[in-house]
Amino acid sequence: MSRVAVARIRPGASDAARERALLSLRAALPRVGVLEQGVYACDLRGTARLLGVPLVVAARIVSVCARADAACAVGVAPGAFVARVLAERTPLGEARGLATGPREFLAPLPVTTLPLDPRVLEELSLMGIREVGAFAALDAGAVLDRFGRAAAAAHALACGTDDVPVHGVPPVRRIRAGRRFDDAIGSKEQLVFALRMLADQVAQSLAADGLAALRLLLHAERDGAPPLRLERVLLPPTADPTALVRSLRWALDERAEIGAIDAAAIEALEVEPLRGRQLGLFAPDGARIEEAIAVAQHLRGRLGPGAVLRARLHAPDARLPEREADWTEVVA
Repeated sequence: MSRVAVARIRPGASDAARERALLSLRAALPRVGVLEQGVYACDLRGTARLLGVPLVVAARIVSVCARADAACAVGVAPGAFVARVLAERTPLGEARGLATGPREFLAPLPVTTLPLDPRVLEELSLMGIREVGAFAALDAGAVLDRFGRAAAAAHALACGTDDVPVHGVPPVRRIRAGRRFDDAIGSKEQLVFALRMLADQVAQSLAADGLAALRLLLHAERDGAPPLRLERVLLPPTADPTALVRSLRWALDERAEIGAIDAAAIEALEVEPLRGRQLGLFAPDGARIEEAIAVAQHLRGRLGPGAVLRARLHAPDARLPEREADWTEVVA
């Protein structure tokens, strides 16, 4: 059942037009998330009785964006990923739904459609896997063992499993800090050092609005190479510049090299209120163990010693295994 509509604003639309379209969509629909600049995901669950079937709502989205002088194409699908792929293949001014299931729709598309690391794509090409359907046919456990959790998440998308909810509350204004460098940066250490100043500016803007970043973007221009674009989900959401830089540094560590960086910018793509939020331990983008440890340290600092424990089960098959466990402090 279709429950997500993704609107892709025409390339070249002004920032003011995109902002008007976003504000109009947020006024018309209960939950609208920002996937990237000019690409908006609209959660259609529970709207059928009041607003009509998904394709009727999608046609209304096209009209709303047109009135904001931001022509768009809309794709409607069970999940945001497939809806976005469909929107990218839909002419401006039109709204389309899936004629088949998500897996069947994705199967003939090139495997580059999926959010896979270039190194994984290269290895898949060497294996003769060039279409999404061939990648989906691989065993899920084998994909996890060989390529890691990020590739396993992409494999789930290829199989038509896309249950990531649409998150709302984009920043009411653009929270961004950027800098152009006099001399190109060629090492990760130099780039991380430069990002600290940008993270301080973003953190100040977040704190001034009482917000915490949930999704962060690093965009870097490179000499003689395509731009570098890295997105991170931050759990727990934070306005701490150290935490912002730490997450970006881990993302950079996953790349073999970064090239020559001429300019860099950090932007908060999605935010949450700084207070009254639920802390999380598990990130949907395959967060590393260090991020879980950082959350554990935060919880221990707020709640005191003995608040964060790890269980070691003596009898996992027992009727009440929780009674057959030792508990030890996670953070010393």
